[in-house]
Amino acid sequence: MTKRIITVLLSLFLIATLTVGCGSDANTSNNDNQDKVKQQKQKDTQDPTKETSYYPVTIKNYNSQGEEYQITFTKRPDKIITTNQPPTELLLTLGLEDIMVGTSYLDNPILPKLKEKYEKIPVLSNRYPSKEVVIAKQPNLIFGWSSAFMDKNIGSVESWNKKGVYTFIQRNSGVADERSIENVYKDIDDIGKIFNIKDKADKLINSMKERISNIQDKIKDKEPVKVLALEGAGDNKYRVYGKTSLINDMIEKAGGINLAEKSGTYSIENIVAKNPDAIILIHYLEQEKDNDSIKGLKNNSVLNNVNAIKNDKIIFTPLAETYAGGIRTIKGIERFAKEFYPELFK
Repeated sequence: MTKRIITVLLSLFLIATLTVGCGSDANTSNNDNQDKVKQQKQKDTQDPTKETSYYPVTIKNYNSQGEEYQITFTKRPDKIITTNQPPTELLLTLGLEDIMVGTSYLDNPILPKLKEKYEKIPVLSNRYPSKEVVIAKQPNLIFGWSSAFMDKNIGSVESWNKKGVYTFIQRNSGVADERSIENVYKDIDDIGKIFNIKDKADKLINSMKERISNIQDKIKDKEPVKVLALEGAGDNKYRVYGKTSLINDMIEKAGGINLAEKSGTYSIENIVAKNPDAIILIHYLEQEKDNDSIKGLKNNSVLNNVNAIKNDKIIFTPLAETYAGGIRTIKGIERFAKEFYPELFK
């Protein structure tokens, strides 16, 4: 009898011990799970691809006629096509290469620091791709210039929106009345909002502003340099960029003054009459004109007495720096300032 009582008591003791142990393990496991949930929530907050708390986000953009409308992104786009070089280089700089499913239309060689990233992205066309090629890539955002969204190119903003594809047009590519550096900042800011990478976008914008401020601090007491911005058009004719162009704002921020009021065609005689102190000569890959190089200006005897020619102040500049705007824009401004005032940047 005594043995039986002892056996029962031992059994009860063992059951109690096991119950406490299991409870302890369960509590530990539950605490571990709670910690994991907290950690995952923190990661989701830091990860721009997680949409739970950030989207929807609404921005303003345009169709190719310059008509403004609102776009609401309900989630982060993850299949992007860029139709022009400045958008391509901007997205690569912001680290979005993994979600770029196609690109097109280089005006100049890609920046060396972005070449490795660029080569991993499918090039859909040397110019604008066909609508069919774009559709086959199943994008959910197309980012480019207003000219891309003409019917003869990839089709209208409205036609893509009806297919459920978002579009984003750079302001300085033809939809803003006056092109400016401020519009470049707005584009970058919007891209930061669309992709939930506001910190990266802000960092890029602030860096550009700081570099421009540094230039203007150096040139504040200098007389403005008289400038013409030209592009060889063949047959002794040039395209000139006027006051509403992006390059006009670049020239002014670098300490120059643009002598051309309006964009249009310029003859050799027009250049002689303006007599600029510096000429910015814009070039691009498919130009192939008989006056697309510095030689075209220097070898024309009619221009021999123009100050910019006499003093060798011709600044050969890629179109990718001066049109629409992007990460190259600040490099262009810095180069202009150094050419205008070399004594300040030794």
